[in-house]
Amino acid sequence: MEISNKLKNIGKGFVAIVAISVALSACSKRNDQPSIIAAGVSFINASPTVKEFDIYIGRDQLMADAFKYGIKSVYVALYPGTTTLRITERGKPTLLLTKDQTYQSGKRYSTFLIDTGANRSFLTVVDKLDSPATDTKAKVRFLNLSPDAPALSLAVTGAAAPLFTNKLFKESTSFTDVEPGDNVSFDLKEADVVKATLAAGKLEKGKFYTIYAKGYKGKSDGDLLKFGANIFVAQ
Repeated sequence: MEISNKLKNIGKGFVAIVAISVALSACSKRNDQPSIIAAGVSFINASPTVKEFDIYIGRDQLMADAFKYGIKSVYVALYPGTTTLRITERGKPTLLLTKDQTYQSGKRYSTFLIDTGANRSFLTVVDKLDSPATDTKAKVRFLNLSPDAPALSLAVTGAAAPLFTNKLFKESTSFTDVEPGDNVSFDLKEADVVKATLAAGKLEKGKFYTIYAKGYKGKSDGDLLKFGANIFVAQ
């Protein structure tokens, strides 16, 4: 399986946001006041379209390169509170989507761009990445982000029972334990019938993996936007 973790160059304006947060924290320490702990947010484009976008946090562009389908950023530090997320078509000023999103201090989040056209939206989930150092399992969660798919289940290939069952579009799960291994694959199922398989890859103990259903069922094989699954590791 291919683990997608792509963060292109962060715009200078966004770097300034992080720098301001760090400066405020340092200033607070000098004045014997509590430091400000940032929120950590990863942004993922799961919107099944060939269009390319620019994504903005407030007025600042997240990355210099296009926010393409399948792209995922590493965690970026944001000042806690409510910020405005914006999407434009690549290189154009017209807003396609805007949302005021609240992120809490000290928490990590994944914010997905999902669906297309008038239904395009942001979906944010909290990333609870708590695991003892002695844990011997990998952690996996699942989201159904395929706009035209019915309820889906996720199973380790060959397992007797699924990990998660009957998740509708936009629904997500908590992380659950999975045996680590060098060649672990996963099946997306509808009513116990395999509809797509995520190619085998390595799962490491103590790491947190997100698998999401993507694309359209109506697309043919070879189409970039066809139904399938993607996986990434939290970092």
